[in-house]
Amino acid sequence: MGAARHEPEVRSFATMGEIAAATELLAEIWGEPGPMSPEMLRALGHAGGYAAGAWVGAELVGVSAGFLGRHDGALLLHSHISGVKPDRQGGSVGYALKQHQRQWAKQQGISTIEWTFDPLARRNAYFNLAKLGAMIVGFEADFYGSMGDAINVGDESDRAIVRWHLGATLWERVDGADAVILSPDDAGGPVVTPSDAPLLRAWIPEDHMKMREADPALARRWRRALRDTFGVAVQGGYVAFGMTRDGWYTLGRSAP
Repeated sequence: MGAARHEPEVRSFATMGEIAAATELLAEIWGEPGPMSPEMLRALGHAGGYAAGAWVGAELVGVSAGFLGRHDGALLLHSHISGVKPDRQGGSVGYALKQHQRQWAKQQGISTIEWTFDPLARRNAYFNLAKLGAMIVGFEADFYGSMGDAINVGDESDRAIVRWHLGATLWERVDGADAVILSPDDAGGPVVTPSDAPLLRAWIPEDHMKMREADPALARRWRRALRDTFGVAVQGGYVAFGMTRDGWYTLGRSAP
């Protein structure tokens, strides 16, 4: 018989030792010195924010932290950072962290969680939209400015704003034929086709990070093309509510 599968256990941090291990894991994922200090993570949890880890046995394999905010006067949880140990990515750890975060928020009387991510990160887009059922409701070009961590160095920090309603979805699909506003050409470059159709589709490459290493100029072209199509559409009132495994966003005009 094979080894038993261990599902991650997610819980809030209880000791400074756990918090120190969490910041070390974040530094392993994002590169030294890491995106968050032990003191900041400790203060965030103490002040009523969200700070939790995922363990498989005694091994810390994931970290998530967020702070409280407001949108149109309503209290929300802004999920600032979530990371999974590199050799555990693609499994159940990220999903377990988000479900714990969801439960925690509901216990605080919070019905909405928001966060940001790079809209060119296809795996994250699929996770956020297809697995969690969240929506992209905003787009910010170069949101953080120049970033020096190992993941973002050398690139512009465009970010999609994700909103996860923890109750019933507010999205109502509209009827109509979709229009492709961004697609690849035969050489792998972006093809931009503006449209204001009720439903839009936009394609993104499989691994933009690897593309940045192999062909920085092509990666920059995709960054600008997504900004000029997907970004403009979202800023103009569209909501991205779908992502396929092969890289297609679906956008529609936002519901009230």
